[in-house]
Amino acid sequence: MSTTCETTTPNGPCAVSPQDKVSVECKTKIGDCTYELFVGTCSCGQPIYKLMRTCGAALSVYQISQEDYENLEDYIAELHATFAVDVHSRLEGLRQAIEECNSKGLFEAEEIDVSHVRRIDKARLTLNRFSKNGRLKQILDNADNVEDDFAAAFLLGCLATDNFWIETHEEAVFEGYAHIEGRESGRPLAVAARLRQGRRSRRAVVEAASKLYLEQPLLERNDSRTAAVIEEMKLEALRKRDGTYLGSEAIAKHLRAARREGQL
Repeated sequence: MSTTCETTTPNGPCAVSPQDKVSVECKTKIGDCTYELFVGTCSCGQPIYKLMRTCGAALSVYQISQEDYENLEDYIAELHATFAVDVHSRLEGLRQAIEECNSKGLFEAEEIDVSHVRRIDKARLTLNRFSKNGRLKQILDNADNVEDDFAAAFLLGCLATDNFWIETHEEAVFEGYAHIEGRESGRPLAVAARLRQGRRSRRAVVEAASKLYLEQPLLERNDSRTAAVIEEMKLEALRKRDGTYLGSEAIAKHLRAARREGQL
C-alpha cells in the first residue's frame, strides 16, 4: 500500500477532466470513519481513483494507484490502521489554488479578499523555496513518517489545523449539511405543490374567462382586460397562502398559455 500514490503526467499530477462524470463506486464504514471510492477519468484518458475518508467533520482525500484500487479492502484496512494524513492531496490543492491566482505570472486579485491573496502569495513563496532546495520532495516522500523531523513538522501543522478547524466549525458544518439535505428532500414536495396550485389556478382562470366571453365577446381579443376583470372577482381558487389574490399579470399569462394549449 502507498497512501501517497499520485498519478502523474509530464506537467504534474493528473486532474479529473471537467467533462467527465465522477461516480462513487463503493462505500465502506469502519467505526466512526466512512470511506468512499470515487472513480473518474483524467484529461489524458487514464482512470483516476480517489478515496475520501470522512470522520465527523474531518475530511481527507487520497489519490490511489491501480494496484491499490484492485486491492481496495487491504488498502482501506491499512489506511484506517495508520490513519495517514492526506499530505499529497493538501499540497496539490494548494498548488492548484496558487496556479489559479498566478496563472499569468502575476496575481489576479480582483474580487478576492486581501488576506486570502496574502495567504496564497506566502504559500507560493514557501512552496517555490521548498521545491528548489528539495524540502518539498522530502515532505512528499516521508508524508506520514514521524521519524523525519522536517516532514513530521509539516504533518504536525496539518493535524493542528484540522484540530482547530473541527473545534471551531464542526457544529456549523453539521448544521449546514442538515439544512442542505432538508432543503433537497423538501424541494420535490415544494415543486409538486406549486404545480398543483398552478393547475388549480389555470382551471379557475379558464372557467372564469369562458363565462366572461359569453357575456362580453369582445374580451376574447383582450387578455389584459379579461385578466383585470378576473382579478376583480377575487375568486377563492386564486387566493394565495398569504391571503392575497393572483394578480392580473399572472392571470394574463394563464390566459395566453391556455389559448396556446387549446383550452380557450
